[in-house]
Amino acid sequence: MLTKYNEKPFYWDKAKRDLAKKDPILKKVMQKAGDTQFLTRNFTPFQTLAKSIIGQQISVAAAASVLKKLKSNIDRFSPKGVYSAKDSTLRNSGLSRQKVEYLRILSTKFVEEPRYFSGFQNLDDETIIEKLTVLKGIGEWTAQMYLIFQLNRPNVLPVKDLGFVNSAVRIYKIKEPKIPNLIKISKKWEGYKTVAVWYLWKIIDPEDVQY
Repeated sequence: MLTKYNEKPFYWDKAKRDLAKKDPILKKVMQKAGDTQFLTRNFTPFQTLAKSIIGQQISVAAAASVLKKLKSNIDRFSPKGVYSAKDSTLRNSGLSRQKVEYLRILSTKFVEEPRYFSGFQNLDDETIIEKLTVLKGIGEWTAQMYLIFQLNRPNVLPVKDLGFVNSAVRIYKIKEPKIPNLIKISKKWEGYKTVAVWYLWKIIDPEDVQY
């Protein structure tokens, strides 16, 4: 079931209740964050992937700054808008040469093969990750951001996301932020890992994480 734009995922409230029962630490995190905000689907599929590429290995604030410049430098933040923009225009927006290449590949795919991205809502998470990571510039993390923010899938655990890792280390007092340790604490979140991760993002970063 694909969530409508700007609406709360259908599972959100149930997820919070279940997580609060299973994880007292996360319960406090959720209470501190409050009930007025939740994960929403705000962007087109292309925009979600493009924003995720822009956000690779930089802070939320830095990514927001680059995106703002990019939007002001191109006609429209869309496949055709990026596809038709000059490399110099994209570079002047603060994008690295590598990310310019990745956005070129992504926008070209959307312009020339738009049907490649259709029907993703009917596929399982792993199949979507496989289809997306075929494209140069899209790795597991970027594909996971698509699952979370575009499809609002409930059980995604981006164990290599720095914001999540830093928050989990601080909140759960993890001595070694290794993947097995992160997976261990996430066992309590089974079925709703996305919701847990979203609240851990909220508690550590004043900037909203949104792709």
